Amino acid sequence: MRSFIIIVVLSALAACYGAAVLPGEANMFSSFIQEQMLDGWTVENNEEDAAQNRVTMSKGEARDDLIFLFERACYVPATPNDVGRFDVVYYGEPNVSIRRFSISFTWPVPAHIYISGLLSNVGRVRLTSHIGERLQAVVRIYGLIIEDNNES
Repeated sequence: MRSFIIIVVLSALAACYGAAVLPGEANMFSSFIQEQMLDGWTVENNEEDAAQNRVTMSKGEARDDLIFLFERACYVPATPNDVGRFDVVYYGEPNVSIRRFSISFTWPVPAHIYISGLLSNVGRVRLTSHIGERLQAVVRIYGLIIEDNNES
C-alpha cells in the first residue's frame, strides 16, 4: 500500500510538471507572430532563426528563381517614451523587379512594418518600434532581372 501511494504521488507530480512547463520561447514567439500577422505575410521557419531566437516574415512571391538583391541590418536603441524608426530604401536598375521582402527580427516585434515597391525597381521598408523598445531587424529584398529581348 505504501509503494502504491508513492507511485500515485509521483505520477501526479509528473502530470503537474508536464502541464506547468511552458512551450519553448521560439514556439511562443512564432505563434504570437502568426496571430498578429497581416494578410499577405508568411512566417519562415529555418534552423538559423531558431538558433538565434528570431522570426523571419516574408511578403511577396516565394519562388526558387528569385535573386538576392539587397540586405540591410537595422538597429535603433530603445528610447524612453519614444518610438524608433528605421527606413530602408533600395534603388534597383530599371530592369530589376522586386518580388519579395523578407524581414528577420528578434524580440520585441516591430509595432508597424510598412512596405512598398513590390513589382517595381524601388523598394521601401519602414520599421517602427513600440514605445520605449529597441528595434533590431534584417531586411532582405529579392527579385528578378528582366531581360529585354526587343533590342535590335
